[in-house]
Amino acid sequence: MTTIDLDSPDLTWIEHAIAGSDLPARLSMLHADEASGTRTVFVKFPDGWRRDVVGHQPAGEEMLILTGSLTLSGHTTEVGEYLVVEPKATRAATSVTDGTSAVVFFSGAGGGWADGEADDAGAITLLEVVAGKGRDEVPGLVGSTLFVEDAAGTSYDVDADVCWPNGRTFAHVPAGTPVPEGTGVAVVRLLG
Repeated sequence: MTTIDLDSPDLTWIEHAIAGSDLPARLSMLHADEASGTRTVFVKFPDGWRRDVVGHQPAGEEMLILTGSLTLSGHTTEVGEYLVVEPKATRAATSVTDGTSAVVFFSGAGGGWADGEADDAGAITLLEVVAGKGRDEVPGLVGSTLFVEDAAGTSYDVDADVCWPNGRTFAHVPAGTPVPEGTGVAVVRLLG
């Protein structure tokens, strides 16, 4: 099991130009699984980052805001909220407030940005991170997501990526392995 302090100076960062924006963001890969087509990435957006173009991409995205806020297609996501962007959802008028960072869970291969709206556009949903809630299975997104008050010691039948936003900690937990201690409500993304 890998446990990561999201404030650690030892994180490895790359700069990445997100499609449609002139300002690159900083990304640190927390976990990737080629077999399931999932990636979990810690993203720090530069101040003033925005994407004015309208488009879509084949991958689904779930975003847990740690600091700041992000607006996407009329949905503003803040600390304590969870944004679910289904594959091919229309992405428009995207921007962040200064100091925005997020843990982003991807389903599907990266890349593939296309301008305009898709004929079969997915939905965008905003959820409050409250214990006992979460995201059920959705076509195009891997597994489901649970918001758990006391996840420590719980084991799941499938691999899970777990993030404690209050404790700024992340863990990739293999199937059958107990979840480690964490601070506050855990966001548990089940990978199967």
